[in-house]
Amino acid sequence: MTETYDALVIGTGFGGAVAACRLAQAGLSVRVLERGRRYPKGGFPRDWDNPLNGWLWRHNQGLLDVKLLSGMSVVQSAGYGGGSLIYANVHLRPPEETFANGWPQGYGRAMLDPYYDLVAYMLDVQPITTSARGLPTKTKRMREVAQKLGREAQFFHPDLAVRFTPAGEPLPNKFGVAQEGCNYCGECDIGCNVRAKNTLDLNYLAVAEQRGAQVTTQAEAVNIEPLSPGYRVTYKDHAADGVERTVDARRVFLCAGAVNTTELLLRCRDESGTLHELSDTLGYRYSANGDLLAFAFDTREPWDPAVGPTITTSIVVDEGQGPDKRWFLFQEGGHPAQVAAALQVLNPTQSLARVPTDLMQRELVKVFRQRAQEMSSIDGERGRFQSVFLAMGRDKSNGKLELVPLTRELQAKWDVPSNLPLYRTQEQLCQDIAKALGAQVAYNPLWERLHVPVSVHNLGGCVMAEDEAYGVTDPNGEVHGYPGLYVLDGAALPSSTGVNPASTIAAVAERNVEKAIRGFLGNPDWKAPERALATPREDLVGKVTIPVGGTVASTQPVVGMRFTERMTGFHAPGHTPAEDYAGAEKAGQGAQRVAEFTVTITLANLDRFLAEPAHGGIAQGVVHVAGLTPPEGARVENGVFNLFVDTDSFYERRMIYLLPFIGKDGQPYLLDGYKEVKDQGDFDVWGATATLYTLIRQGKDKNGPVVSSGIIRLNKKDFAEQLTTFEVLGTTSTQAKADAYWRFGSMFLGTLWDVFVRPRMEK
Repeated sequence: MTETYDALVIGTGFGGAVAACRLAQAGLSVRVLERGRRYPKGGFPRDWDNPLNGWLWRHNQGLLDVKLLSGMSVVQSAGYGGGSLIYANVHLRPPEETFANGWPQGYGRAMLDPYYDLVAYMLDVQPITTSARGLPTKTKRMREVAQKLGREAQFFHPDLAVRFTPAGEPLPNKFGVAQEGCNYCGECDIGCNVRAKNTLDLNYLAVAEQRGAQVTTQAEAVNIEPLSPGYRVTYKDHAADGVERTVDARRVFLCAGAVNTTELLLRCRDESGTLHELSDTLGYRYSANGDLLAFAFDTREPWDPAVGPTITTSIVVDEGQGPDKRWFLFQEGGHPAQVAAALQVLNPTQSLARVPTDLMQRELVKVFRQRAQEMSSIDGERGRFQSVFLAMGRDKSNGKLELVPLTRELQAKWDVPSNLPLYRTQEQLCQDIAKALGAQVAYNPLWERLHVPVSVHNLGGCVMAEDEAYGVTDPNGEVHGYPGLYVLDGAALPSSTGVNPASTIAAVAERNVEKAIRGFLGNPDWKAPERALATPREDLVGKVTIPVGGTVASTQPVVGMRFTERMTGFHAPGHTPAEDYAGAEKAGQGAQRVAEFTVTITLANLDRFLAEPAHGGIAQGVVHVAGLTPPEGARVENGVFNLFVDTDSFYERRMIYLLPFIGKDGQPYLLDGYKEVKDQGDFDVWGATATLYTLIRQGKDKNGPVVSSGIIRLNKKDFAEQLTTFEVLGTTSTQAKADAYWRFGSMFLGTLWDVFVRPRMEK
């Protein structure tokens, strides 16, 4: 007969480790499932020549799980210890005002501070200033930059879950597990092979196993089914070639990470139907925690990115009021010495950074990975002069995780334009800091080209709320309608934290598992044994001085632009050859197969838009293609627009439109179109800029098979309407707006002059 456990914990990150530890300490029988592997001392991958050798989850269950979702690129960990294995060790508490944004009544610092203190005790957090090795170069540089920019009052050293005892000397920690001191190797975010990071397997999970918790690694939960009472969880045993096994428990604590927890519950509701009564809010209020990744190259003085913990400093930025408030942290970053060469592919001075414009997400990642491998060597001294910038803040938490109908593929809907005020302000500070370092700033290429963020701090999707109409779980983490099923990880957080979220995830888990245990045991006074040892700690973010009116604004604000374009035309499915656009248009017109779209194009950063060869913008809106889309059309969430892309001829440019959508059959499609801006001899400027030669491809990129083709045109009435939609973003200054219109107009008309007028003058 199958053994039934008192509690089953799925996942071993900052929610699962807390749950497993406390449930075991309470004397309950506990089973833990972790999809990843155990990583003993020296066990993290270090094959720098083969990215498939131990690195990627998709290849033999490696350390890093990278999900290229439609609207978000997600990076997370797979291993015993969850995200603690690869995070940057930072532990901070968000300000009180953070909890006013959709959190259940009573949540706030007064409620959570005792649990924050408990987490700090368990993880033995302390700032870099306690290290006897002294401050790393990049740490000193950041203080100098903060002073130079007038931001020293907002600068501080965050608490880190790092052991700063002497390097190379294994000593037992407070839980009896041997650890060495930090040797400043810069490898925090790829797994600490010397065990100087206070990862969860060395504290919370160690205690759980000491108290009898049974742990199964390489066990990926794939279904949850209610029993009477309790639940049966089905998991894939990756150690046995993926064979499916089951485990029964009276209570289940789902802690697989915000994205994976939400996906599992979506599949239980919408695929297997085992949890068909889950709240309709499942998947909503997803947040990327305002993550932005940038780089600086060729700093004036050494930065030494490979020396010291990944992050050692923070700067608070607090601008605006009410709904226009932008609150975020800027943190300096580092990287292992071995990746310095690969990162050089992003250096604006490198010709390898020039990649084709018309690439979608997966294609772009593949190209940059190949180019990075080509950068096989770099002068070791030059690698000392580059850095990583990280920002995170209070985004609008207005994303959605969902399964695509029919294909059941997970996708993330993320509204970049509504979050642009935050992203623009983050970019401003990145530019200011790079300038202060005498360096050139560069951005993650997915953001630079496609405006797809990369998030390492995913939150929400199964949020807490008093009522099922507003959230998936109650304020204690128990799923509405399913007694004994809990969500205790970042998926339950109702909003972005604005700071590194590890402490908040763990503190909320501490609070909620304590509530659960008290109910299980019938003991309203039960507390974690370490509560008596945890003392109040200093609030580092709370110490920061915010001037009246907010922190100092950038002297070079990032200004953007937005306009809406409508185009209509005809398409013919299966027309051959597909590139016979005129023939396809004629056939489509005869059959009345209309193809049209209305998209709003956002130029997030006008300076960068004008300077970069791709001249890229974000396209969002609705596309109608007869026979492929439903009557109301299909949403375009993460489309790409490129204006006047260079070709092989100086006297020719192209405008590129890449508009992904889901057809009425539930399959992904891509409207792949271009305008050929060149003089055909008749000086037809209007025709060149208003005629879009279009292919409809099945799939998500330009490798997909063509299913339809034709021509979509901008008519003069719609063009007149389009001119009224132009709007400058990011400034209220009349002068700045006029300057933006002038610069955009000059670029537009100047390019047309080069294409249509200059060749005639030079004859």
